[in-house]
Amino acid sequence: MDFIGVEAVLRSTPQTLSLAPQMRHMRRDADVMSSAEMHSYLRRVALPDDSLTSPVDASLLRRIADAQLSRIPFENLDIHRKRPVEVSVAAIEEKLLRRERGGICYELNGLLARALRTVGFDAQLVGAAVVTPNGPGLPLGHVAIVVGFAGETWLVDVGFGGDAIVHQVDAGAVAGWDVRFPSGASYLTDATTRPLADFAAMAWWHSTSPLARFTSGIVCSLTEGSVRKTLSCRPDEQYQLAVTDGALRSARDLDGDEALAVLAAEFGIRLPELPRPARF
Repeated sequence: MDFIGVEAVLRSTPQTLSLAPQMRHMRRDADVMSSAEMHSYLRRVALPDDSLTSPVDASLLRRIADAQLSRIPFENLDIHRKRPVEVSVAAIEEKLLRRERGGICYELNGLLARALRTVGFDAQLVGAAVVTPNGPGLPLGHVAIVVGFAGETWLVDVGFGGDAIVHQVDAGAVAGWDVRFPSGASYLTDATTRPLADFAAMAWWHSTSPLARFTSGIVCSLTEGSVRKTLSCRPDEQYQLAVTDGALRSARDLDGDEALAVLAAEFGIRLPELPRPARF
């Protein structure tokens, strides 16, 4: 994906009087991957081992984010198998690296933040509220990454369901950022860095609440370059595979066998049987 061309608007947005005028490090996360874990991550996202010794700069940041975005799907299949999302490091690495599955924002950005720290970036998680037609949603309903290096601050997100951003921001006097994508999706970040464990309650809510968007239907999406492939299914409907490339979009319905084969061929996910949207 050409992150430079993403037309997201980032600006200072004072959200609450309790936020400090500058980025507040509530609990800085210094956790990094072991050598074996990092090599497993590089294999998973199809990056060479020399990424470990590359200069810590914007080029490396974009390269790692783009690689993960194109290799690890955004998906909620386990939620509809009644397996709630876990945000521990062990659970995320077992699922996304060893079982070669995808995940939702906490898993995807949690994994990326840890990989970025391992190669030398200061990568910290910040909460966000997704904007709905009724206004901002629940606090910590989403997570993004604030990345620091060479005196610069960047906002990174590869866990928003296809929309993604790697963008330099001014952290001098902000209470958060208003992030807007060309798709119309948007969210408001806060300005407090948090450990991944702080998002456990919201991960559970997204996995179990009938009010959460992840429980309303199945989605599996992967973005490579300008092309986004999305496999989706709503209750009492067929699976559908949609492919978008800029303004072009095609879609076709799939039966169960076709959908299971597409999961394996297009998204690298191999399951013994195809899940159906669950009732919550």
